[in-house]
Amino acid sequence: MQSKPLTTAVSIQKNNEVIPFRSTPLANMGSHGIRVIRRDGSTTSLNIGKIRDVVEWACEGKKVNSIALEAGLTTRLRDGITTREIQDNLINCALEMCSPEEPDWRYVAGRLHIWSLWKDTLVVRGYQYGNYEKTVKTQVKNRLYDERILIYSEAELKEAGSWINPDWDIDYDYAGALLITSRYLLKNELPQEALLTCSLLLASVEEPANRLYWAKKFYQGIAQRKISLATPILANLRTPKGSLTSCFILSIDDSLESIFGEITNAARISKNGGGVGVNVSRIRATGSWVMGKANASGGVIPWIKLLNDTAIAVNQGGRRAGAVTIGVDIWHLDVPEFLEMQTENGDQRRKAYDIFPQLVITDEFMRRVINKAEWTLVDPYEVRTKLGIELAELWGEEFEEAYRLVEANLDKEIVLYKKINARDLFKSIMRSQVETGMPYIAFKDTINRANPNKHDGYIPGVNLCVAGETKILTDRGQIAIADLVGEYVNVWNGLEWSEVLVKKTGENQPLLKVNFSNGEDLECTYYHKFYVQKNYKGTVEIVEAKDLKQGDKLIKYQLPLIQSENDLDFPYAYTAGFFSGDGSYGNNGMPEVDLYGVKKELLPLLAIRNKYRGNGSIEKGTFWRKETDTLGVYHDSKQDRIVCKLPLDIPSKFTVPLNGYTIKSRLEWLAGLLDADGTVVRNGSNESLQIAAVNRQFLLDIRLMLQTLGVDSKVTFMDDGGYKLMPNGKGNYQEYLCQPKYRLLINSVGLFQVGQLGLKTHRLQWTLKEPQRSATQFIRIESVELTCRRDDTYCFTEPKRHLGMFNGILTGQCTESFSNVTPDKTAHCCNLVSLNLANIDREEIESNCQIAVRILDNTIDITNPPFDNAKNHNDKYRTIGVGAMGLADWLAKRKLSYNNLSEISNLFEEIGYWCTYSSMELAKERGAYQAFLGSEWSQGKLIGAKPVEWFLNNAVQPQRWQQLATDIQEFGIRNSHITAIAPNTSSSLVQGCTASVLPVYSRFFYDKWAKGTVPIAPPFIEEAFWFYPENKNLEQQQVVKAIATMQEWIDTGISMELLFNLNEGVYFPAEPNRCLTAKDIFDTLIMAWELGCKAIYYIRTVQKDNFRESDDSCSSCAN
Repeated sequence: MQSKPLTTAVSIQKNNEVIPFRSTPLANMGSHGIRVIRRDGSTTSLNIGKIRDVVEWACEGKKVNSIALEAGLTTRLRDGITTREIQDNLINCALEMCSPEEPDWRYVAGRLHIWSLWKDTLVVRGYQYGNYEKTVKTQVKNRLYDERILIYSEAELKEAGSWINPDWDIDYDYAGALLITSRYLLKNELPQEALLTCSLLLASVEEPANRLYWAKKFYQGIAQRKISLATPILANLRTPKGSLTSCFILSIDDSLESIFGEITNAARISKNGGGVGVNVSRIRATGSWVMGKANASGGVIPWIKLLNDTAIAVNQGGRRAGAVTIGVDIWHLDVPEFLEMQTENGDQRRKAYDIFPQLVITDEFMRRVINKAEWTLVDPYEVRTKLGIELAELWGEEFEEAYRLVEANLDKEIVLYKKINARDLFKSIMRSQVETGMPYIAFKDTINRANPNKHDGYIPGVNLCVAGETKILTDRGQIAIADLVGEYVNVWNGLEWSEVLVKKTGENQPLLKVNFSNGEDLECTYYHKFYVQKNYKGTVEIVEAKDLKQGDKLIKYQLPLIQSENDLDFPYAYTAGFFSGDGSYGNNGMPEVDLYGVKKELLPLLAIRNKYRGNGSIEKGTFWRKETDTLGVYHDSKQDRIVCKLPLDIPSKFTVPLNGYTIKSRLEWLAGLLDADGTVVRNGSNESLQIAAVNRQFLLDIRLMLQTLGVDSKVTFMDDGGYKLMPNGKGNYQEYLCQPKYRLLINSVGLFQVGQLGLKTHRLQWTLKEPQRSATQFIRIESVELTCRRDDTYCFTEPKRHLGMFNGILTGQCTESFSNVTPDKTAHCCNLVSLNLANIDREEIESNCQIAVRILDNTIDITNPPFDNAKNHNDKYRTIGVGAMGLADWLAKRKLSYNNLSEISNLFEEIGYWCTYSSMELAKERGAYQAFLGSEWSQGKLIGAKPVEWFLNNAVQPQRWQQLATDIQEFGIRNSHITAIAPNTSSSLVQGCTASVLPVYSRFFYDKWAKGTVPIAPPFIEEAFWFYPENKNLEQQQVVKAIATMQEWIDTGISMELLFNLNEGVYFPAEPNRCLTAKDIFDTLIMAWELGCKAIYYIRTVQKDNFRESDDSCSSCAN
């Protein structure tokens, strides 16, 4: 059910006419004493009616209680609050209430986020929706829109603007709303304007008489989230000279001209926003000949290093660092070093930590793996010059024949080689995949068997820091790194301040989680560097996150005292600290504290409420009623306590004065907290402080605040929780279920430091005494674990020590489409969209496939290829990739599972047929792709270069395939490749569905983003909860079989990721003590090859304990 927009919240202008929305009985209430600062800086009285209207509007049609949202906001109102703070508080309240039982709160938060965008836009440009033609002219004038949009007349733009439906803005959940506004919108732009502009530009290459017809079709499909544009199209299409292509594949020849030419092309691709795959298998191996001199070549690694540096140096359209996948054929002599090039050991000049490695594997190798036979690694230069064979361009039987000839000439013509057991080499690949998720695997023969353009070449391969919420210690305090992107800031390197530029270093990167002995954790890339002290003599080694071991000791550091002349006083500092330690919200949702025993003596120190909300006063139009101070306090003689009502604008219970507050108020807040819930611990003459709490994150925030005072502390586990005897408020004790408890420890050195700064507690008694020695303990590594999380990453380059404080820890700084590629002549490029299966019914597949194929064919004519080879490929093959996302939703909605292979096959038969049919229809209209004659298509073969007989035997509707093959032979086909399934990790969140065609990792979870934690759940979680199998508990052979079933109907690739759970009893209910072994993983990978999967991308594992390798388990691969 769509919610109606709201009069008092925002008025939408359409065709220069203000359209009135519904209002509520409370919409005209007067002011109530609190002053509010508007977005334009002016002040006004708080309008409770307007807030209630916004709340009811945001909650309308959702299974939530709007009163709960109002109650959550009540305690966060204060005099001088800004409208943005009110909005943020509403959003945070909604997010806090989101759960598997009430998942609709994520939609409420999404609406509130969009509402805030509407208001900001109104303030900046004076209107919201309703004047699209003015928006276009302004954006073109400001060089934000490409001038091509002006191909439409003002009357046409006005007509197009009438299609906009603002209600489609409020269909996003919070994750989708946050992503589309932060990642895809341009300055002073609203979501529907962005999608409409994309649609008009996509239709700009149509015949003038048909432009608006197709533009409207495109807009409706995109805006209703039935069709998802790939990131390069959505982000770059509106901007001048943006490239729309998602991925490129290059092949480098064995010459300096080719190497440096393709490195330059890779830079151009990254600059324009594309990902690039580079096959380097033709380059001579280490120890090969150069200009007749033996043992002179450095092999492929130095050139990969150059590509690596290109990837991190070139920014993708201002949005992310370059993404480069490097492919090497499995027979290349440098494969062993290639597998080790991202480890810390060895010559750092031969390391490449920022590329994505890929191995291109042949059927012959896989057969030898199964048979445990020998495999020979050779130098392509020697094979090429002595035998006249270019192994890199061969596949199938031709490769096998040539490879046997190479092996027959070992120690005769071929002298530079290495023999290795194929099973052992595959074990090394598996070990790397389990540890890091990589290398990717591409099955070369499977890919090329399905190539429709065998007559014209071969396919060489495929393509495909720290998390944003991580706080870094700056001279402004502890700030989330993602909030500082593009800024020069002073960071603390453990000894001094150092100016750095904060950058976004990657997108959708795999992360792992490092847990420390001081209670902190850090989510970072596998290659984030840590400085580990190996002995007490001070020997320091740099260790990557993936190589950390339990017990490793991090080097020690000093801390600064952070203050500024712009610091503010934290409101009610002592009282707020006391409330954090021992306060609560009463039955009416108001803040209060209870004073027992000696704490009663602290009453004069507390700020007591002298205003309160009364129900009767609302009807009289006066929201606040003045009272005497004494009425904010009363003595409960029955329980021998003093109940204190606190100010309504006191900061919420777990708010820590982290940044921007005076030293004095930080200390007063800490004093209040310690007097409420602190303990002095004495060990002889030494004194230290402890604070206990069930909220671990609250204690970690205090730890970061203490660091801004120059004090280090740690958080440790204290108690398991469970049922415990507790006072029941009636003078007796009874059992209550208690949560696990943690404690913050401030040692004697830290106590002396805060004492010197002026900390003064009133209940706690301690002596300001300088410790005899200031020795501090090392921070140790507790564990490293895989989380299966992928996210954008951020870092900086600190020039003095190459160190920074991340989450209070001193550390170092920090595939799915393919077609023919010819070195120095053509470079594969592919444009992508995806069908959102969560929002498409079966009868809508035909029309949406038609729209998707037309959109992508148009992008080929609109895009600006970054170099000539890419343009040559576009002109020759017109490769596109219509994919899918939300398969898990499609199955859950129909109460199906991943075992229902026939249903999955029927669905993808429909998609495959209608996409292929649509490309044939376009060929009737526009002509076939240049290389059509001689292709498998021209010979009557269909998807995957399979003969029509296969479709007659396997399709649900076989006769239509026979007719399609006949039509293609007569009219041609517009695109050489048509379907491809991408990972869609981020774009699926915008679309409100599950990613790609894989099961959900978890039915409901909170993901850590730069702006805080974000609830993630599939769209049908309420009605189909148990029909969303969690991938972390799903046997991966089911996934492989499902992918292989889809692959029959997809003519290029599917981004298949596998997730193996190593815990006992997950996959073997009859054997509860049995866990997955490396042999089980091996069997699954072999199955993927045998069933015809074309590639395996990331491999993830859910670890039992620490992130470490089990030699015994891995050895079972050999059995």
